[in-house]
Amino acid sequence: MAGLLLSLGACHKTSLSPPPDAGYAFFPIYVGMERHYWLDSIIYRDFDGTIDTEHYEAWDRVDTSYLNDSGQQVFRILRMLRPVGIQQWLPALTIEITWLPQRMEWLEDNLRYIKLIFPVAEGKSWSGNAYLETNLNPDLQYLNGWVYAYQDVNKPANIDTLHFDSTLTVREANDSLNSPSYAFRTYSLEQYARGVGLVYRHFIHWEQQCASYDPQGNCQALKPRKGIEVRLWLKDTL
Repeated sequence: MAGLLLSLGACHKTSLSPPPDAGYAFFPIYVGMERHYWLDSIIYRDFDGTIDTEHYEAWDRVDTSYLNDSGQQVFRILRMLRPVGIQQWLPALTIEITWLPQRMEWLEDNLRYIKLIFPVAEGKSWSGNAYLETNLNPDLQYLNGWVYAYQDVNKPANIDTLHFDSTLTVREANDSLNSPSYAFRTYSLEQYARGVGLVYRHFIHWEQQCASYDPQGNCQALKPRKGIEVRLWLKDTL
């Protein structure tokens, strides 16, 4: 009996625990990977109050990867767009993903964001726009101070007609103001699915400046909204 107990104890000591789940599977990426999205774009114009709404299909493809000057692996994504009902795809933008053990960096329009940090954990927060020079560019000041945070980690979710067993939500911004002299709305949220990557994005930024003042300097009326709203959601994986 003593020998059996010693044997069981030895087996227990040598058993291996599974490695901790850092959450890398929420953003898989490899050369040749493709994703197919729906994309709605709404543009608000303050000079005439018009609102332009466009509906697109978006096709993302990872076309190459390389090591940058710091030895970090970078993946390049080419995004093609076509209006719904049109056959021809047109180049839209290039996205560069820098993959690091502690974070995933997303470069778009020469702006670098920290989209995800690892390990993933409910309630974890970080400065997702830390790389942006918001104080030097008035057009980027609305991006200053955003605190990204994980929410609903490993929760199931439905995106349009697609169901995912395990997703996470990144809440990036949710701010607004409505005063007699100025109004704005800034909102940004993304969802990622395990084994798939980005499955949903909703971004809003618009503002209303004063159109005219009375002799006492009080705002009499606001201009129409100026800004943009974008919704992107997964159609399928090609």
